[in-house]
Formats: sequence, C-alpha cells, structure tokens
Amino acid sequence: MSQQQDKEGFRVQRTDPVDDDVAPGRSVFGDAEISFEDDDAAVPHWSQPPTGAVPKVRNPAESVTFKPQSRPAGAEPVPEDYGGWAGDASEPSWAEEAQLPPPPKQPSRPVDADADAFFAHDDGEAVPPQESAATPLSTALGVTGAGDRDFVTATIVGLGLGALILAAMAYREWVAVGVVTVVLAVAAVEFFNAARVGGLQPAVLLGVAAVASMPLAVYWRGESAAGLVLVMSVVFGALWYLVVAPSDSPVRGLGSTMLGILHIGLLGSYAALMLSIPDLGTGMLTTAIIITVCYDTGGLVVGRTMGRSPLSAASPNKTLEGLIGGVLAAVGAAFAMGLLSQPSPFADVSAGGGFADIMILGIAAAIAAPIGDLAESQIKRDLGIKDMGSILPSHGGVLDRFDSLLFVLPTTFYVSRFVLL
Repeated sequence: MSQQQDKEGFRVQRTDPVDDDVAPGRSVFGDAEISFEDDDAAVPHWSQPPTGAVPKVRNPAESVTFKPQSRPAGAEPVPEDYGGWAGDASEPSWAEEAQLPPPPKQPSRPVDADADAFFAHDDGEAVPPQESAATPLSTALGVTGAGDRDFVTATIVGLGLGALILAAMAYREWVAVGVVTVVLAVAAVEFFNAARVGGLQPAVLLGVAAVASMPLAVYWRGESAAGLVLVMSVVFGALWYLVVAPSDSPVRGLGSTMLGILHIGLLGSYAALMLSIPDLGTGMLTTAIIITVCYDTGGLVVGRTMGRSPLSAASPNKTLEGLIGGVLAAVGAAFAMGLLSQPSPFADVSAGGGFADIMILGIAAAIAAPIGDLAESQIKRDLGIKDMGSILPSHGGVLDRFDSLLFVLPTTFYVSRFVLL
C-alpha cells in the first residue's frame, strides 16, 4: 500500500486489486478460513437471500434457557406491614387524618409586654403581633420567652446596680469613674460578641480598648478628649483591616466597630464627664439614674399589667401602654425631686436649679429613654438575638440594663449646659 499527497491533504491509494467476489468463510484479515462444518448449511454469499438457518449448539446440556417472568418470585407484601401506608403496595395512600396526632398547643405564659425579645421562625421572619382584647400580648404573638423575666428579680438587680454606682459616687468620684469604665467595657464585650454572632467581623480588641479609654479620657481631659479617641479609633481601625485582618470585610467590620464605640463608649462616657464637674457632677448623674430607673420600672409594670397595643416593629413585645407608663413615671420622678428640692443641682435653688429646670430634664429624659430602648432592640433584631448577654439575672446582659441610660446621660449633660451652667 502506498500514500499519495495532493493539495488538500493525504489520500490513500490501494495498490492491490479489490476482491469483490469473496467466498463464504474466507477471512478478510488473511488466508485463514473459518470452518462451519457442523452448521446446518454453509453461510450463503452476501448477495443471496437469507436461508433462516442458525448454527448448531455443540453441547445442548450446557445451554441456558431464559424464561422471563412477569414479576420476581417471593412472598406477597402485606399491607399491614407498612404502617401509615394502606392499599396495594404499588399504590401507596396516606392514612386517615383522624389517626394523625393533634398539633402541639402553645404554652401559656404570663404577660411581659415590655421585655426585649426577638422571636423568629426558621426562615428569619419575625412573628407579627396580634391584637386581642382578651388574650395577653405575649400569648397572641405566640412567643415562648416573653414571660422569662421575673419582675421581682429584675427590680432587685436594677436597684442593686443603682445602689452600687450611688455608693461609689458617695465614696470617691474616681471610684465611680472606675465603676463606669468596667460597666462600659463589659457592655462593649457583649456588643461585639453579639455582632460576631450576627455574622459581622468587628475589631473586638480595638473596640473594647476604645470604649474603656473613653470615660477615662474625658474625666481626665474633658469633653474634647472624646474626639481624640474617636479619631484614633478610625485610624487604628483602618490599620486593623489592612494588617491584622485583611481578609475580613472592612466596611462591615469597621462600621460595626465604630457603632459599638459610639453607642457604648461615647454615650456612656457622659457619666464620667458629669463626674468631672466639681460639686455638681454627682448630683447630675444621680438625677439621670433616678429618672431612668423610674422610666424602666414604670414601663415594665404598666406593660405587664395593661399592655395590649404593639409599639414598634423593632420590639414586638413593647407596648404603647408601657411607653406611656414609663414616660409618666419619669416625669413623676422629676416632679417629686422638684418638690423635695433634691438632688442638687437641678432641683436645688441654691445651686442654680429649680422646679422648672428639673421638669425640663424630666420631659427631655422621658423622650430620650424610649429612643435608647428601641434603638438597642432594633440592633438586636437586626443581629437575630434576644439578649446581648446573660450576666444579669432576669435582665440579660449589662447593655440590656443600661440601654435607656446611655441616651439619658448626654441628654442630662446638655440640658444642664442650657439651664444650669
């Protein structure tokens, strides 16, 4: 055989003649022949019609006979063996609905209409509030944790925390600043841990350090020191995501870090800023604490007993009745302090205050307190958590206890700047 190339490529040219007249039994690969001596007849030529003859089987005893069956052999399935299935095994059907167990009932719990909670289904969608005149709000919402907060325990814990800071202020102002710093640092740890649970990547070490240094800085150097801490937080936060954690999202990470520093560190540092004011700071901070405690207590009591109307989607368990009760309690506390002319300086005429001044503060604090409460509820709802922590019995975390106070502190400071200082 030889090959010959043309313009379009290679082609094969046969040198041996084509044998179209091939005898039956001849191999096309050589001269060897295949014998069909024991066949019924010789294999006909390909051009002849077929004869229908087949080769013989040399050993009939070894032949295999295939007998197809319509279905495999075996025991007939019993319908009772399938439990919930009935009828023919090839055509399953559901059991009767009467045999199914009844759906579980929701447990009944006492009303806690003013407790912070975020309850969601598996798909993350919050349970919408249901209004009912006869059914408590927590039961209508279908929540299972609205009554987890014990009123007596919550009151004892709240009064104990207030007594601690008041005792520290009575002893030494710098001791009170130390207590404020520790409380804010613990709250910052809770916040940044909750942010990580929510899928964010804050710079925890940087955030906690900035929050802890904020009250110390303002107590030492005054209000302008807060700006220095914030600027350094932004600078070192940028370096953090450039060097320490370059794989994390800098926008979400640094944003959540600065939110914690501003929300906890900056707002909370106004407690230390007021303590830095000679002769007046302890009275200002005491007034802020008393008004906030009265707001929280009034809102909790009224919400538990009469709460029916949902207040905001940020906190489905808070009610309009609880808000009204808290506002009246805060203004009432300011009214009582005005009548007693204590504490100084807001209610004390000799210190530059008076009844009108303490009432202005009471109204302003009554507006700021629910905003702080709902703001933290919105953060927790966005992160998908119920409480920021669990360190305080019947309260959750430290930040859950001081969420309203964080907004009342700067309100008290700036009101004093206008009506007192």
